[in-house]
Amino acid sequence: MKKEADSIVLICNPRAGGRWKQLAGILDSAEAQQVRRVVTDSIEDIGPALVSLSQRVKLVCIYGGDGTIQKILSSTFQNLGDTSPPVCLVGGGTMNVTARWCGWTASPEKNFRRVVHDYLTDKLVTREVPLLEIRQGGRTEYGFTFGAGSVIRVLDAYERSEKGGRAAIQIASKAVLSAWTRFFPTFRGLLEPIRAEILADGVPLAADRFTVVFCNTTGHVERGIRPFTRARERETFYLLAYSSSPGEIAALFPLLANGIVPIDPKSLLRPVSVWKQMALAYLGQGSLPTDPRYVNRIAREVVFRSGERVFTIDGEIFESSGEPLTVRLGPTLRLAIRRLRR
Repeated sequence: MKKEADSIVLICNPRAGGRWKQLAGILDSAEAQQVRRVVTDSIEDIGPALVSLSQRVKLVCIYGGDGTIQKILSSTFQNLGDTSPPVCLVGGGTMNVTARWCGWTASPEKNFRRVVHDYLTDKLVTREVPLLEIRQGGRTEYGFTFGAGSVIRVLDAYERSEKGGRAAIQIASKAVLSAWTRFFPTFRGLLEPIRAEILADGVPLAADRFTVVFCNTTGHVERGIRPFTRARERETFYLLAYSSSPGEIAALFPLLANGIVPIDPKSLLRPVSVWKQMALAYLGQGSLPTDPRYVNRIAREVVFRSGERVFTIDGEIFESSGEPLTVRLGPTLRLAIRRLRR
């Protein structure tokens, strides 16, 4: 059966990253002239629009960054649930973590033209990826990553500033310097650990103060940041929590970002024992003692109780109501992935 281009829906958020030239390239392409196009700033209108087209829609292409995608997915699944068609994330925003994880690393225009071609020629490859379902009070959101802690406060500070590469570098630099020195005292408050009670599958974590907390389903929190050490099993998601100081996080960041487990700092007081354990680890007969403040595991449910003001879902900042927040697996999404050509 021949596939028709009008069974593809292209959803565009013109405000995503302010990249009008990239969006114009998509809309001016020959492929875009044949598909159904939804260009809107009102994300809430998209879910009902897709419901009205649900029998005809066989592929949804989204132009926008991770924040735009998160809003669209939450709006869509409130209406469609698991009946939603495959989704291709063509990029176009400030943050395109999930799009890159799916292999769509070219420009949004090239990504869009490629996925339309793959769909029409029966070469489209999809991968089933579960979403996180984040519930707090009467609110339900969906996304790939939930995060809270000092890093998220810094992200919130960036979101409230004049966005751009220069602003991002300035804020990140001030945050790192304030973690190690007495400079930029206004940032020091952002880096304070959050007070929280966290239950993983009904069992509370030992600490009650955390510098960073992440739940995730893809294994990638940000470009180049793959901190998880265990393979995700069916019906589970990744959980990372660390109750160290901001200075320790800043110093260990290159290791943590690549899934290298921090050793127990108290073990350094026993140097002979550490050298012995290092030798055994090298021989494959043991491992170094892990920092007990560090949690890196998989879970089926996480309950987060905290007075923390903000949290993030896929880079989108949310104001917390202060009520207990529950993270579980949500609907499974079929994501179009880029198949490498031979």
